Amino acid sequence: MNDILIFGVGQFYQNRKKMISPDINIVAFIDNNSRMQGKYMDNIPIISPNDICHFSYDTILLMSKKEYADDMKTQLIEIGINEANISYWEEFYNQMVCGSFKFYCGNAQMMELKKNILIISTYLDYNGGTLVIIYAAQALQNRGYNVMLTAPGGNRKLVRETVQKGINIVISPSLPNLHKEELFWIWQFDIVLINVFQMIRCAVEISNLKPVLWWIHEPSDVFMEISKRFSGYICEAKIARANIYAVSSIAQKNFNRYFPKRIKKILGFGIPDENGTEVRIKKCQKIIFSIIGSVIPRKAQDILVQAIALLSDEEKKEAEFWIIGAIGENEYGKKIKEAAVREPSIKILGELTRCEINKRYEDIDVVLCPSLEEPMSIAIMEGMMHGKVCVVADIVGMADYIVDGVNGFLCKTKDYVELSKKIKWIISQRNDMTKIRLKARKTYEKYFTMDIFANKLEEAVEDTICRF
Repeated sequence: MNDILIFGVGQFYQNRKKMISPDINIVAFIDNNSRMQGKYMDNIPIISPNDICHFSYDTILLMSKKEYADDMKTQLIEIGINEANISYWEEFYNQMVCGSFKFYCGNAQMMELKKNILIISTYLDYNGGTLVIIYAAQALQNRGYNVMLTAPGGNRKLVRETVQKGINIVISPSLPNLHKEELFWIWQFDIVLINVFQMIRCAVEISNLKPVLWWIHEPSDVFMEISKRFSGYICEAKIARANIYAVSSIAQKNFNRYFPKRIKKILGFGIPDENGTEVRIKKCQKIIFSIIGSVIPRKAQDILVQAIALLSDEEKKEAEFWIIGAIGENEYGKKIKEAAVREPSIKILGELTRCEINKRYEDIDVVLCPSLEEPMSIAIMEGMMHGKVCVVADIVGMADYIVDGVNGFLCKTKDYVELSKKIKWIISQRNDMTKIRLKARKTYEKYFTMDIFANKLEEAVEDTICRF
């Protein structure tokens, strides 16, 4: 694998070229653009695919997004390249970094009487799936378990925040691929908690070695994508040894479409109490509505924009609408930014750290979740914890805990007219929301505290060990 040809010289390659080991010898670049052929980049020739036969190499590395890389692979096979000599970036990178670990020590104390638990997750970032698994690590560690959280990478700020909370983290960049080095390390643990459907490869392979508790959170579109990527693992027999839970009935239905009746148990989550029992009520200021989460179509920020457009000028003057979350330069992100330019009541705050979001909750009055699909909403749970008014689409998992007009509000998915009516009513009744806020807080205390979460987790852990 030391001598390679790289197919693709665009931004995908430019963003990753520093990740290629110095031991790797790039013999030539391949590009279909005739204007690039015959030129040099980094003193390395750029050639046509038809000239590959003139070079000696071990691997041709496809450096492009998966949908384009598939076409590149087909092109190479059609001109006579052996498929065994073609590699996607992810496969190549995983082989290059196998056995590489980076440790971040949050807690050096070992508990001798409790089990050692390894938690495996996807890239650690400011999203619901990551935050929930960090809370799970906290809950188990608080019950005396020895917990290690591992992922292929992580946002530096979030990793630092998590370690400061006493959670041990190991970055293992080869995940979800497992080599002998990773498997040897995994043998140290009594049980492995695998987070999210994207880690199906780990769930299948580790379940033959250790008890595996596999926790499913995903919306339906993720299942379609991952089932194609890991098609060899989409088989009932492959997942037979894993003990599988879903975070909500929505996640359960999504999983069971691929593996009928496989998940029978729900394992909800909890969040730390950052508020205390007091429900703070603002007076004589603008009412602040907020939608929290990455700016993507599934989160339906565009539905909120349409709902705002139906408000009167007077109603808009009384309210602000905060969009909190990472926003990109893609078409959807630009659409939302343009809406904020046109409508002064819309404020884009971008991605915030956990500390920054908790600070913002002091000013937020209403938390909105109009998502097209959301197995569970950590933002709504946080809203209830802070005693905020919450408005939720009926396809969101948290809708199961809300009685419309009692401890929050429900609206139909994709129905911006109904969402606008709820917003109008809340603005008009803004000074009479105390009962709803108090009942939202009571809902958190009844279902979503860390103590309740820890109880559920302990039961699931012990059940998984007994079943192995």
